[in-house]
Amino acid sequence: MNELRKKIAKLARGVYSNEVAYDVLIAAVPEENEDELIEELIDLITHEPQKGGIFGLNEEKHKIYMQRIFKIIDKLEN
Repeated sequence: MNELRKKIAKLARGVYSNEVAYDVLIAAVPEENEDELIEELIDLITHEPQKGGIFGLNEEKHKIYMQRIFKIIDKLEN
């Protein structure tokens, strides 16, 4: 399980550095995943709101949302 967490964390970081496609991250998560932290990360990434615009978050709220994502990534790496 620890190796899976590290793999997902690395892929998630890759998504945000534009080195990994979102689909590659999603495909790496097992169908029968029982890791709540991985599930929470995938849920946050999948439902990440846009920044700005009519339906998006303002810059400060989007920053807080992204901090939540990277906090989980950090936990998965350790």
